[in-house]
This record gives sequence, C-alpha cells and structure tokens, in this order.
Amino acid sequence: MLLSTQARIESLLTTIDTLGMAKIKHLMQKHDLKSYRNACRIVKQLEPYVHVALHYKEKVLYLNKHGRELIGSNKEVKKNSLIEHTLLANEAYFYFNCPIDWKTEHVMEFVPVNPSGIVFNGMKLTGKKIVADAAFHRNGYLHLIEVDNTRSMIDNKKKIDTYADLWKEIRKQSVPILYIFTTNNERKKKFQSWLQEKNLHSQVMCFNEI
Repeated sequence: MLLSTQARIESLLTTIDTLGMAKIKHLMQKHDLKSYRNACRIVKQLEPYVHVALHYKEKVLYLNKHGRELIGSNKEVKKNSLIEHTLLANEAYFYFNCPIDWKTEHVMEFVPVNPSGIVFNGMKLTGKKIVADAAFHRNGYLHLIEVDNTRSMIDNKKKIDTYADLWKEIRKQSVPILYIFTTNNERKKKFQSWLQEKNLHSQVMCFNEI
C-alpha cells in the first residue's frame, strides 16, 4: 500500500531521528527509494523539517525543531565533531538489518543495594554506569554496540574494563552480547585480546568486513 506524502515524510523523519543523522543513501536503504535521483526528490520534501550538513561532499540530514515536533521527538542532535562516529554507527544499524528498537546512547546504570539504609558521614552509595553507543534486543539477547574510530586505545581499554565490572549486573536484566566495530585489524586484535581476557561474550569486526 502506498503511503501518503505526509505519512512518508513522517516515516523518513522517524528514521533520521532513530539514527541521529542520516545520509541520503541510508534513507534509500531503509525506505527502498529506488534511484538516487528519486531519493533526492523525496528528500527535498523534508527540507522544512531537517538541517542539512555536508560531510565529504555528501548531504547529511538531522532533525530541526519542526521535524522533532512533527514526530513528537525530544532528541535534539547538533552538528559536531562526532558526525563521523554517528554515520559509522549507522553502518552497524544496517548490518543488523535495521532493528526496530535500535537506541543510540543506551545508558545502563546500577546502584548498589543498601539494605540497612544507613548513611555514613552524609555520604550516599553511588552506582556505576556505562553508555553503549547503541543497543537493541533480539532473540532474547541484549546486543550492545560500540563504534571505535578516533577514541584512544587507552580509553577503549577503560571502557572494556567497565563492561567487565558491570557484566554480571547487566546479565541480571538481559543476556548481553558486546559487538565492537573498529577501523583496522591492529585495533581489532587488541579488542579481541582484551575481551578474551575478560571472558565477555563478544564479537569484533572492522567496518570493511560488514
């Protein structure tokens, strides 16, 4: 059944909102817009609702205030230095065949239990949290996605250590699998070594492998 123009616009805006930012080719993949020429014609209808930035001479779309209001989104995205990271996360989204519940910046926070309720010297128990670049559920598993492009390997190691510290807590809610997408084989091997050491259920891939 063909969508009305308004329904198609809202559907495209929802996809952009899910991804944070999207290239025209991403909208073509998700919405079967046929030719690039046809996709550009359809994307032109989105102009009142999106900001357009250029990234390596390709148009990148993200919602403006009117676009967020139209679909009822409160997720504001701004053009910043993380544009490359966001677009690489989109590659993972399509690798997993566009999960319905795909969520970027997935926060997992765990507060330790204090059964006595006693507060020592005015100090409350503080928890730990970790923010996955993206996450979704499928087949009973929580798929946690990390996108590595410019983060230092020292910081990457710290994040793996945090995952290891919280793994048991995460498992109490869902059975997790950690996927890491990185830029080259050298970084891939380091990730694999750390993950094997921590015995985390995981998989590491380079972007050129997906």
